[in-house]
This record gives sequence, C-alpha cells and structure tokens, in this order.
Amino acid sequence: MDENNAMYSLRELKQNAFDEACCAFATNHNMSEVARKMEMGEAMLRNKLNPAQPHKLYAIELAWLCYHSGDYSIHNVLYKDLGTVTVALPESSEEKNFIERTLMNSALGGELSGDAMQMCSAERLPRSVKNKTLAKAHAALGNLVLMISDLENRTTGVTPMLSMGMDFVVNGAPMPGLA
Repeated sequence: MDENNAMYSLRELKQNAFDEACCAFATNHNMSEVARKMEMGEAMLRNKLNPAQPHKLYAIELAWLCYHSGDYSIHNVLYKDLGTVTVALPESSEEKNFIERTLMNSALGGELSGDAMQMCSAERLPRSVKNKTLAKAHAALGNLVLMISDLENRTTGVTPMLSMGMDFVVNGAPMPGLA
C-alpha cells in the first residue's frame, strides 16, 4: 500500500513539474511562430500546453515542439529523475577548433558563476532569471558536447593509428627482417 502511495506522489510531483514547464514554455516563446513551424493552429498549441485544457501534448508533438523552438526544457523536466539531460547543439556554420571551444566554455562558465553570485545574495529567484540562467547553462552544455565530439573525431580513424605506429617504430621497436 505504501508503494502505491509513494508512486502516486512521485507521479503527481512529475506531473506538476511538467505542467509548470509547459506554462513557462508558452510564456517564453512566440506561439504563433512555433505553431506555424509545426503546421499546427496557434490556439491548439496553446491549449496543449495549458494544463487546464483537456487537450494533451503527445510525445511526437513534444519532440517537434522542442525541435522547432530549440528549447528542450520540457524534455529535461521529464528526464531529470532518470539522470539524463537533453542538450540542443548550437547551430553554427563556422567550425571552431578545440582551443576556441575551450575559451567559449570558460566564458560561459564565467557568466554562470556571475549569475550564481547574484543568486546567492538575492532573497528570491524570479522565473525570468531562472530561465535566462538555464539558457546559459544549456549553451555551455551544447558547447561541451561539440568539444567532446571534436575530441572523439580527432582520436578515431587512421591518423591516430599511424601516429601510434610511428611512435612505436621511432622509439626502438624491433621490426621483423630489419633486426
């Protein structure tokens, strides 16, 4: 019996967090623009994001909503207890090298540190400040994912094998037929 009560309270907490994330999403985005991109009516999209309405936001609609808006905050609310975070990769036509990505990460980390200092001295945290700070954190995570991807791309393929083989030979490894 206690398990059922615990499951219900967890479900209720998750539903409340989801409802709040949907309301915040509707407040922070231009619904007519997002609805046009999704080929859905603006009123229908608003109703699906409003917990007081009977319309439900289905999984595929949630995926399209996040894709077309670039905001994955609703996904993150759902996945938070699973220990995962959804990150939108920054759309950038310019390729940045590893050092530029590292410096960008330092800059974003500095901005987040400044926000944290302001939050420590504030008595309350308005939603607008929370949402701006979350946007900065997501930008930093996206940059880190691109940095990780760049590192993985540099260490896969033929080049690392050739350099390791060359190091092996140059450092005095015996070669068959030449020793």
